[in-house]
Amino acid sequence: MTCATRPTFDEIAEWVAEYEKTDHVAHATVHVLPQEDPEHEESGLVAIHLNHGPASTYLNVDCQRTWTAALTERSGEFPLSGKHLIALGEELFTTGKLCEYLQSRTDRAAAAL
Repeated sequence: MTCATRPTFDEIAEWVAEYEKTDHVAHATVHVLPQEDPEHEESGLVAIHLNHGPASTYLNVDCQRTWTAALTERSGEFPLSGKHLIALGEELFTTGKLCEYLQSRTDRAAAAL
């Protein structure tokens, strides 16, 4: 069964594009991707490749219209200089800001229904 209340791929892509007009995810590359789950293929997720850590973050919305972030799992240690640690922190902080923006847009869209 699909979630009719989930934002569509097109809505998510539009919201990310609007966000990037006034703000951005520091040092990272952001992509909106289609869902691989056949039950939710009309929706999408936001993939963020972190440039200062060997990981990616995925922002996903569930059937209750709640956005969450998931960091990909990496094994082993990766040493970072202070400068790179600060840059990784900026990537994570600004990714959190994008997640909050998407939640705000999703909440506003639900209120308009």
